[in-house]
Amino acid sequence: MNSLIFGGIEGSNPLGFLAAVGTWRLSALVWGDGVRMRWIQRNGWRPELAGVPVSDDAEFCRTVCQEAPWAPLEAFEPLGKNLTVEPGTFRPVSQDAAAGAVRLDRRAADFAAAFGSDVLADQRSGRVRHTDLCFITGSGHQDFLGTVNSLKQNTGDEHLREALFGPWKYRDRSLSLRWDPEDAREYALQWQNPSTEGVYSLWGANRLAFEALPLFPVVATNKGVRTTGFATRGRAHEFTWPVWEGWIGVDAARALLAAGELQADAVDREMLQAIGVAEIFRCQRVRIGKGANFKVSFRPARSV
Repeated sequence: MNSLIFGGIEGSNPLGFLAAVGTWRLSALVWGDGVRMRWIQRNGWRPELAGVPVSDDAEFCRTVCQEAPWAPLEAFEPLGKNLTVEPGTFRPVSQDAAAGAVRLDRRAADFAAAFGSDVLADQRSGRVRHTDLCFITGSGHQDFLGTVNSLKQNTGDEHLREALFGPWKYRDRSLSLRWDPEDAREYALQWQNPSTEGVYSLWGANRLAFEALPLFPVVATNKGVRTTGFATRGRAHEFTWPVWEGWIGVDAARALLAAGELQADAVDREMLQAIGVAEIFRCQRVRIGKGANFKVSFRPARSV
C-alpha cells in the first residue's frame, strides 16, 4: 500500500488530531473504505495514511482540495452564521439532512448530528444544545459557520500541505476555530496585550479539522446532551482522544472514539493496549476572560 506520513501533525495537539481525522475521513470518501490510518512515533505521534493511490504530498493535497466531498455548508444556510439557534430553526434543517441520508447522501446528516441536538434545549437560553467543539458563537464578530465558510473560500492546497506536512508557521490571519492550545493566549501570560496583536492561525489545519466533526456526534442521554469525546470531572470539562498503532478504517475509529473506557478517570491501560491504543490524551476546554469578552480554548493536552 502507498502510505503518507503527515509529519506536520502532532497527535498530542487537539487541532492536529482533528485535522488528521478530518483528512482521513475525506480520503475515505474519495478513495473508498480501504483507506486506513495509524499513528507512529517520529519525534511525537504522527499519523500515517495508507490505501491512497498517490504517494506525492503535493498531488495528495491537490486531489483532496479539489475532489473531496467537503462539508455541504449550503445545507446549513438557514442556521445563519452560528449554531446558537432555537430548536424550531434547527429541526427543519436536521430533518432535511435526514431525508438526504435516505437518498444515500449522509454528509449533511452526519454534520447535523455533530452540530447539536434539538431534543433538549438549553434551559436558560432556550436554544439548541450545540457541540462542545463549537468555541465561537458570535461574540467579538467571530462566527462558527461564518468562519468555516471563510475557510472554504480562502484555503487552497498549499494551506493543506503546510497543515499536513509542516512546518506549522502560523502565517494565516484570523479564521481560527480555536482548537489549537496556541489560541489560549491569556493576558497574564503574555509579554504584550494579546488583544492588540491580532490572531494568526493555520487555515489548512482548521479547515481539515472541521471535517472530523461527523466522528463526534452530539447525543441526548439520561444525563443531558453530550458531545462524543467530552466529559466533566469536577470543575473541568475535558476532551479525550486516543492514538493507535494498528491500521484501522474510519468506522472502527468512530467506535473507538465513542468508547466509554477512554473517559474513565483511571484508564485500563492493559485492555486498551490489547486493542492497539498506544496512548490517550486529554485536555481541558476552558473559558478565558470575563463578561461578554470571554473566549473558549483548549489547554495543552496531557497523557493519561
